[in-house]
Amino acid sequence: MSEGSDPLHLSADVRRLGAAFLMTELQNGLAILDTIDVSEDREADRRRFRLARMAYDVVAERLSRDDDPTVVLTEGERGDIVELLETLRSRLESAEKRGQP
Repeated sequence: MSEGSDPLHLSADVRRLGAAFLMTELQNGLAILDTIDVSEDREADRRRFRLARMAYDVVAERLSRDDDPTVVLTEGERGDIVELLETLRSRLESAEKRGQP
């Protein structure tokens, strides 16, 4: 059996990809909020805000799936993701309080 077809190897790869997806989604949400901070196009900012909120919602929903085998994270990965999720949540709330978008 080749290394690529080893079920344990594939499982670890899938887990790493899942964690990378969640981190990327959060980083994109934060980058979108950074763009809003320097933009003067309020209509585009409203669309951007919705995208950042969707990023938050996707990750929060995936983390809530405790019994889902497709969302298996190491303790360290989960900690990093939860920390970034909290940062995104806080920035979304701050933007809403400031009347942005």
